[in-house]
Amino acid sequence: MGASLVLFLLFPSYNLLTLPWNRIGLLPIAAGFWIIIRAWRVFVACGTTESYREETTCLVTDDLYRYSRNPMYVGFVVAHIGLCVCCFANLLSFAGPLFVFLVLNFHFIPYEEGRMIKQFGDDYRRYMGRVRRWV
Repeated sequence: MGASLVLFLLFPSYNLLTLPWNRIGLLPIAAGFWIIIRAWRVFVACGTTESYREETTCLVTDDLYRYSRNPMYVGFVVAHIGLCVCCFANLLSFAGPLFVFLVLNFHFIPYEEGRMIKQFGDDYRRYMGRVRRWV
């Protein structure tokens, strides 16, 4: 997010929106944080951790996890896109959420999925077959 802000500040000629239109970005920011908080609450209710560093204690497949295997990541990317829109939709600032998406999709999520398959086996494989990675 910091890189998106820096690109916005360094290259104002790439801004596509003006005031007050850039404020529309507040909607995806709010939606993104709502998604993150709701997904996190499901983990808390289940009694498991949301940290990829710690071993989970249960397989969460309800609430937002019916629609996405990674709703917290979806929420973060959506909020990051909203920030870019608030930054007057600066074209270069959108490199930030794109980079985050690529790192999550090709590094963190495969790592986490491998751990979940080891821990939950066929239950997680069936879940992967029913629910998409992102949306």
